[in-house]
Amino acid sequence: FDGFAIGGSLGQDRAEMLDLLDYLVPLLPADKPNHLLGIADDESAAKVVPLGVDTFDSCNPTRLARHGTLYTSAGPIRIAQRRHEDDHGPVDPSVETIPHSRAYLHHLFRQHEPNYVTLASVHNIAFMQAMTKRMREQILRDEL
Repeated sequence: FDGFAIGGSLGQDRAEMLDLLDYLVPLLPADKPNHLLGIADDESAAKVVPLGVDTFDSCNPTRLARHGTLYTSAGPIRIAQRRHEDDHGPVDPSVETIPHSRAYLHHLFRQHEPNYVTLASVHNIAFMQAMTKRMREQILRDEL
């Protein structure tokens, strides 16, 4: 095999999934990559990489984006909430993603503007890419 795919649905919740991976991954050859199927929220990703998961995939970042949830360093936000109506700051000031404000995305979402889906999806994917880049740098420095 070129590597090992783990997944689909593992356990009843995140804690059970982590317990299963903690047991399973050490049983797999260390010289082969381990791919976790269907898990790509930022919290899970941050917990599975130290267990030995090398790659992962999911439709979750774009699905959440389409339904109004945007990833940020402070946790997910619901862009439809009125508090974003006059927030002309970036979606996440800590991560460079898209050059549009929360107020603009709020407006697009509330008006059912198709551009919202594209911009929100690009934001969430860029957020995940930035997160995995940080993880990769930590791995190279033997910090993770």
